[in-house]
Formats: sequence, structure tokens, C-alpha cells
Amino acid sequence: MGVDERLIQAAIKSDVEAVTERVFQNTLDPAETILEDDLERQADLLDHAIQLPAKAKVALIRRLISQLEADNIQTIVEFGLREIGDRHRHGVAASAPVEHNTRLLLKKDYSYQARGLTEPTQYFVYLRRRKPKLDRYIGTLFHLPQGCALSYFLDAEERLIFNPPHNVFQLRDSKNPDIIQVVRLLCLEPPPPDYTFAKQQNDLPEIQLHLEYLDLQTHQPIAKLTYPFPMCMHEGGKLDRYRWEVTTVTQAPELLIARQHFPQTSVVEPLPSTNSVSSPQLDLNSPLDRAEQVAQPLRRVLELQPKLLTFYLSDRGDADAILKRMRLWVAWSEKAMPQSKWEIIQDAGDYTLMNARFKRRILRFSPNLSAVVLEHSLPVLMKWFHDLSLAVSQAQSQRQYSAVQLKLAHTLFIEMSLPQTDPLIALKKLFGLEFSKPAPTKG
Repeated sequence: MGVDERLIQAAIKSDVEAVTERVFQNTLDPAETILEDDLERQADLLDHAIQLPAKAKVALIRRLISQLEADNIQTIVEFGLREIGDRHRHGVAASAPVEHNTRLLLKKDYSYQARGLTEPTQYFVYLRRRKPKLDRYIGTLFHLPQGCALSYFLDAEERLIFNPPHNVFQLRDSKNPDIIQVVRLLCLEPPPPDYTFAKQQNDLPEIQLHLEYLDLQTHQPIAKLTYPFPMCMHEGGKLDRYRWEVTTVTQAPELLIARQHFPQTSVVEPLPSTNSVSSPQLDLNSPLDRAEQVAQPLRRVLELQPKLLTFYLSDRGDADAILKRMRLWVAWSEKAMPQSKWEIIQDAGDYTLMNARFKRRILRFSPNLSAVVLEHSLPVLMKWFHDLSLAVSQAQSQRQYSAVQLKLAHTLFIEMSLPQTDPLIALKKLFGLEFSKPAPTKG
């Protein structure tokens, strides 16, 4: 038991026990007093509680809060956060509160409904200009395939505060599943009060994401850091949406550490080719690197070669459209995700779309046969195009894409997020063309 806990226990045994006994006695026998006497007695109890020392007040609250429903506790938490914000504001500036020209706003990605989920898989961050009213898209928070219900509110300083317990997440490295971090989202800090924007404005407002890194086992804070948003979520950022596979933390810490996941095959970068995953070189003096250090079990990685699926253009005259769309994707990748850009390799009349850095084949087109060959399973293929279209949709500079391209990227992002089992439909969404299955061979 720590020093603070012992002090609280000592306080409970003195002043707090006297007050709580009177509170509980008063609530147990309400029928024995008339309303006026009851109100007078409650006021007397509150006056007594107000006069308690600070630590005794904390002890009293901790004891009484165990009697409340979850909704009541949540109300107290939100009130406490607002009180902290108000005190900070009055302590920093005694003058009248500054009115911001903009405020932060979260919008749900409603595509989760079409997937049969009960909660959004991600939240879009917007800035809302007050006068005249205008919304501007800024970026996207974590992507959680299973869905997540964020709880949040704006405090007195226009910060968007994330409420516990729905703000703790586990981040698992998609390239090395043994690297895990646990983070708690604290708040999004808006740009300065005088910041405003006009239609088609393309600057980078100063929005900061505050979070804590937590110990994997105890979930105690390790470090509190601030990152510029949305750049921290972009490829190469500290919270890279393409690197980390994110899940909500709802289990006990010991269960989270004990639970092991098999490596995912639907990641942007290839799985290790060796049978064991070696521990990366980490700086032991860095709290963030300590958060990444977990047991490194021997893990067999089975590389299963998927069965190649071939589909044919319904109209052989659409071959040029296939190549045009493939070149467009290469151009997108060079701008939106240069660290993982794509390329087209021509060999014996075939055109193979592949990742230039990791040399992973995506799909192959044979003009002579008017055939498209999928080099991976359908979920992996859709993951590739989901990431590409998402990178284009949330690129820092939207002017490098035409309006038609941005609309196409947004459409592909939505379509590649939806569950799909029919490759013909997926190819139609990707290319905007009709395909057919190969005719069955006669035995």
C-alpha cells in the first residue's frame, strides 16, 4: 500500500467515517423525517463534508462513488475534467475567455452500418468555422476494424477531451507483431483562437494530439507526448495508420499480455521470412522503447502461396482502360505513400502491378488474353487498395489530385472497406469495368 493510500485510509477512519455513517443512515430512514428536516439534514452533511481536509474529501468521494451507477460515475468524471479546464483557464488568464473562430468536431464514418457493425470503425476530424458556418476536413483517427464508440466533449478551452474508459488502445506493429504499445488518447488541442479558414484553403492548422503511453502490464503512464495532427497518423508518423493494427483495450492487463495473435497476412509489408522474429535494437533509456519491449516467443511463420485467380474482360476493347487505371494507381502511390509506392513491371507482354519497395505483387494484366490475375487473396487485395485510396483521401495537399480523382479515391476507400466475397464485384469497383469468370475446363 502506498503512502497516499495509507493517508486516505487514515482519513477514512476519522472524519470520513463519521460523515459517511450519517449519509448512509439518512438514506436508510427517509420516511422517519419530514421533507424540511430532511433537506436541513442534507445541507448540514454537505457543510460538514466541505470542511474536511483535501485528502479526507478524496477519501469520502472514493468511498461514496462505489455506491453509484456507471452513468453517475461518468457524469462525475466529465464534471471533474471541465472543472480542471476551467481552473486552468482562469489560472492562465484572468480576463474574459477568448472566443475561438473555429472548433473541433468528430464525425462518424457511417460505412460501418453497411458492414453490420454496431460502432464506427473510425472517426473523421473536422474544424467548424463559426461565422459563417463552414466545415473543413482535417484527418482521421485510428482505424479499428471491429468498431469503437468514442466518448468525448469540448472543455472550456475548446479542447476535445476523450473520456475514459473508451480512450485506451493497443497498437500492434503490422510488420513485427511482437512489438506492442498501449496508448491513452487524452485530447485534441485546437488551433489558436484567431485561426480561421476559407473555402479551398490548403494550409496546415496547428492541431495537437495529446496522449499517454502506458505500461503493457500495469497500464500505468510511462510518458505523455504531443504530436501534430493529422501528420502523426500519416505514413511514417508516430501513429502511422499503415504500421499499427489498432484494437480497443477492454481486458485485464494480464490477459492482454498473455493473449497472442498469429501474424496477419493482410499487411502492407511482407512477413519475416525466417522462422523466428528477432528483437529489434531498442534504446533502453527511452520510455517508448521500453513500452515496445515484450516477450519475444519463437513464432513459426507459414507462407502459404494463394491460388491465383484469373478473370477476363467482358469487352476486350477495355484493355486500354485497364492500363490507364493501373498507371493512375502508380501515380497516386508516388504522391500519397512514397515510402511504399507502387510500380508496373512489363514482362513478355504482361503488366504486373507491384509494391516497388517490398516487391509484393498486387495483380497482373495480360492484354493478349484480356485477363486480370489476382496475385493474392481477395481480402489482401482489398487491403492494398483500401490503404492507397485512404492515403489519397487524407493527403496533406489535395491540389495535386483532380476533383475526379479525389471522388474516385473516396469511392474506392468506402468500397474497399466493405466486406466482399466475390472477386468479380471487387474488380468492377476497382476498374469500373465488367469481368467474367473463366469457362470451366472439360474433364
